[in-house]
Amino acid sequence: MQRFINDPDDIVDETVAGFVKAHRDLVRKDPENPRVVVSRFAPQEGKVGIVTGGGSGHEPAFVGYVGQNMVDAVAIGELFSSPTAKSFADAIRAADGGAGVAVLYGNYAGDNMNVRMAGEMVAPEGIDVATVVANDDVCSAPVDEREKRRGVAGEIFMWKIGGAKAALGGSLAEVKNAAQTAIDACRSVGVGLGPCTLPALGHPNFQIEAGTMEVGIGHHGEPGARVEPLKSADAVADDMVKIVLDDHNLPEGTEVAVLVSGLGATPVNELYVLYDRIEVGLEKAGLQVHRAFVGNYFTSLEMVGATLTVMALTNELKSLLDVSCASPGMTLPGDITAPIGKIGTRRRQGQAAQRSNLSVLRAPEAVRSEKLDLTTASGIVEELAAVIVANKTHLSDIDGLIGDGDHGINMAKGFGRAADQIAGKNLPLSDAFEKLSDVLMSEIGGSMGPLYGFVFRNMSLSIEDRTAIDADGISAMLNAGLQGARSTGGAKIGDKTLIDCFVPAVEAFEASKNQGIVPALSAMSAAAEKGRDSTVDMVAKLGRAARLGERSRGVLDAGATSCCLILNELAAAISRRLTSA
Repeated sequence: MQRFINDPDDIVDETVAGFVKAHRDLVRKDPENPRVVVSRFAPQEGKVGIVTGGGSGHEPAFVGYVGQNMVDAVAIGELFSSPTAKSFADAIRAADGGAGVAVLYGNYAGDNMNVRMAGEMVAPEGIDVATVVANDDVCSAPVDEREKRRGVAGEIFMWKIGGAKAALGGSLAEVKNAAQTAIDACRSVGVGLGPCTLPALGHPNFQIEAGTMEVGIGHHGEPGARVEPLKSADAVADDMVKIVLDDHNLPEGTEVAVLVSGLGATPVNELYVLYDRIEVGLEKAGLQVHRAFVGNYFTSLEMVGATLTVMALTNELKSLLDVSCASPGMTLPGDITAPIGKIGTRRRQGQAAQRSNLSVLRAPEAVRSEKLDLTTASGIVEELAAVIVANKTHLSDIDGLIGDGDHGINMAKGFGRAADQIAGKNLPLSDAFEKLSDVLMSEIGGSMGPLYGFVFRNMSLSIEDRTAIDADGISAMLNAGLQGARSTGGAKIGDKTLIDCFVPAVEAFEASKNQGIVPALSAMSAAAEKGRDSTVDMVAKLGRAARLGERSRGVLDAGATSCCLILNELAAAISRRLTSA
């Protein structure tokens, strides 16, 4: 790689630092959370707050749309990973002016989990939260399953419309309705000519062979829905228009707004070449272009490619689109709408994240002679972290084949940070699991942050105040962890997730525990590996890989692979520490 990088692990924080300095006239960093950026015009008393959030690497999205009459606060995630629930919650608090907050975000598993958790975190503080989930990407699911589609550049129109409605004094319900109407009126498609590289990974997630292009590309370095021979710019533009309009089915005379965005490495002049032909195609279809936006609005690091978004305009959408705004990513001239009320600072301070509200299965105290002493067993978490860190590249390589390639990077960062904080302290295992859970949920984000966060949170609760556990206690602890994964992600066996590894592993331990802890742990490891390997032949049904359909077959699931590593090392770590009275 030839990049302007110091430490890849610091790139997001350094990006935010530079961004806030460069745009200090429009934005400020939240004083309590460095992963939240707030508009200098927020919060406003009596005005609905607008919040969004997403992974970094898409600049100017998401942070670039914070400003006046646009987004009030943004939660910032790692590269291509959802922000944490804590960051979403802090962004909601920062945007709240007393009239409620609309969270407008993209349809990704991690974002859905973390926004839901954030809403639960701020509910006791009296903040009303409404959500709108963008699902404008035509190629990511068929029209009759539109709720499964991912959000891409149509989110920009959703933010623009929602922000304008809020600026004009709309209620929370009215802002939500306007933003929902906007995204419902959007259709998008992306075409990729060259892949991108996550700095911490050091190589592309996948390859686009010379002379080919990926149609239906995602914004996270995901492969497209299909591979086609590379065509001329006019032919690509014609295909993009056809894909969008075939799904849109707009009557002649409809006015539209059009957005053509580069993916990070496409020269802007080529985007104008595409747009020239796109407008011709839209006019041939009897549509009238009211406004066009061409440039780098929603990128994917240095991917070569472009996206097309078409939003059908009603009279209200047209008037809201034309409302002036000022943000680093989009500025429309005109008289900036006067504030509704006084511009202030955060009205409420955040409350500490609550421990799991689930009824967690408690491990009984050890009654058998063979047992695990829990009082100084925190080294188990350090050993788990060592295995995850050692396999960082392997996990990211697997994830990159059908996902965004960040799984190993984020897992290693989370486990590594937790291990550093407990190194050499000889804490109770419940405390170590709790620390690991807190780091995963408050600092890592994505979908794996909350998933593994609740796994280890439940395992901590299961063995809290216990001094030792035997085979029955280990079984209870494992089942509590599985309960956390199931309740958080909602996956089932066969969905191609970590559940395909976790469930048979726990069942194998349960079935063998009366033979002794070591045989039961051996059975668990064997079942975990078999479950992991079973995901190769599965078609993904959840997460980003699900949008690839059959193209997700033939690859191990990254979550199942990391789960197998964790369970195998947990088995080995427990075996090394067993005692007999």
